[in-house]
Amino acid sequence: RCALLNATPAWLTAIQKAQIAELYEIAEALNIQTGIKHHVDHIVPLKGKTVTGLHTPWNLQILTATQNISKGNRYEI
Repeated sequence: RCALLNATPAWLTAIQKAQIAELYEIAEALNIQTGIKHHVDHIVPLKGKTVTGLHTPWNLQILTATQNISKGNRYEI
């Protein structure tokens, strides 16, 4: 949670913050609708070995828990 707060830029607009919240709501809806656990994943990890991403709408994607866990904390080019 602390990493998310530190990686969330102060310059995000209210719309962008709402977009982030909406992604989490969609992931939760998918959990309920499909019975398959979904995560909101950072495309570029917040604490990667070679790169550091931000908690922004354009750095988020919804993956199944299995996909996200197998991805780990890596960023593939």
